[in-house]
Parts: sequence; structure tokens; C-alpha cells
Amino acid sequence: MLGGEDMLALYEVQQADLELARLSRELEELDAGEALAAEIAALEAEMKSLAEQERRTEQEAEDRALELRGLEEKREKFRAQLYGGTVHNPRQLSDLEGEVAMLSREISKLEDRILELMEALEEQRGTLAERERRLAEMRERLTGVKERHEAESARLRGEIAELEGQRAAAAARVERQLLKRYEQIRARQGNLGLVRVTSTTCPGCRIALPSDTIKALHRGARGLTCDNCGRLLFWDGEPTAPR
Repeated sequence: MLGGEDMLALYEVQQADLELARLSRELEELDAGEALAAEIAALEAEMKSLAEQERRTEQEAEDRALELRGLEEKREKFRAQLYGGTVHNPRQLSDLEGEVAMLSREISKLEDRILELMEALEEQRGTLAERERRLAEMRERLTGVKERHEAESARLRGEIAELEGQRAAAAARVERQLLKRYEQIRARQGNLGLVRVTSTTCPGCRIALPSDTIKALHRGARGLTCDNCGRLLFWDGEPTAPR
């Protein structure tokens, strides 16, 4: 037989253990922003690649513009010779016409390419601007997530610390061997080592308890366990006389 106060205190320990487990899970499941931070990192990497692509496009556009100016200057030089009246030889005139025509074709190709590059550059800059807006929004969200995580973590840790103190106070009122027995059962039974009996079934495994066990509990017996799951049984009603 174990004293009723022992079992009542142990029941308080069990309730504290269950609540501590719930609070610990809640603390572990708090969103600290890891997923959002990973998205931000991925977006930053994408933006770095886009910026490099934009730089290459801009550089090529500048190179092609410089090349275009050179070809235009060269064409103007040949045109000046062709129409300036300084060249009279038909073959030389024909060669000059050929050079001007060839340069005009090259200039046309370059102009088309420069136009393509400018359109690509505009699109790339638009994409980068959109990514920058998105990045700013995500960073702002992450700041909010971290602030909420910090506040919730502090609240939960405070509740856990207070509850641990209550558990320690209750555990101090439990006989050492009984507490050790409870801890062993709880370790095997998923944090539930003691159950409060209110009917004819074990609340831990939902299996009907033997009538002799029910009667013993009602007579005030303490330290009984469920034959099926092995959990300690606690009944906090008034003992009844044996029948």
C-alpha cells in the first residue's frame, strides 16, 4: 500500500510531464524562418546570376556599338572616295562600291544585333527589378518571423521553467522508489507512466480493468498497475468499504 498523498503528488508530476512535452514540441515547431531564409539565399544566388548575365549583355552591347562606329566611319571614308571626285578609275570605283555595300551589310547586321541586345537588356533589368522587390518583401517577412519566433520562444521557455519548478516541487513529495518506478514506466510508455482511473477501463490502453483491480482501487490500494500496458493506476476518490 502506498499513501494517497504520494499518488496525488505523482499525478501532478505526470500532468506536468505531459504539459512539458507539449510545450517542448510547440517550442521545437516554432517557425524560426529557416525555410524563408533558404528561399532568400536561393533568390540572392539567382539575382547574382542575372546581374552577371546583364553585365555580359551590356558589355556586348557596348562592344558592338563601338564596332558599329568603326564600320560607319570606314564606310563614310569609302563613300567620300567614291563620290568625292578624286577617283576616276572604273575598277577602283567598282571596288569602292563593293566595299561600301559590304560595310552596309555588316552595319545592318550589327544594328540588328544591337537592337536585340538592347531589348534583352531591358528585359533583364526588368527581371532584376522584380526580383529586387521580391527580395525586399521576403527580407521584411523574415524580420517579422524572427521577431515572432523570439517572442514566442521567450514565452514558452518561461512557461517551461515555471512548470519545471512545479514538477520538482511535486516530485519532492513522492517517495523515491515510487518516483523511480514511475520514470521507468513512463520511459517505456511514451511519457505516460500514470493514468487516472475514472471508469472500468484503463485510460492508457483502453482495455477493461479486472474487477478485482477496480475494487482494490476503490478500497484505497495504491501502486497498482494495468495488467495490459503496465501503467500505474491512480484513483483519487474516497476509499469504499470492502464488500
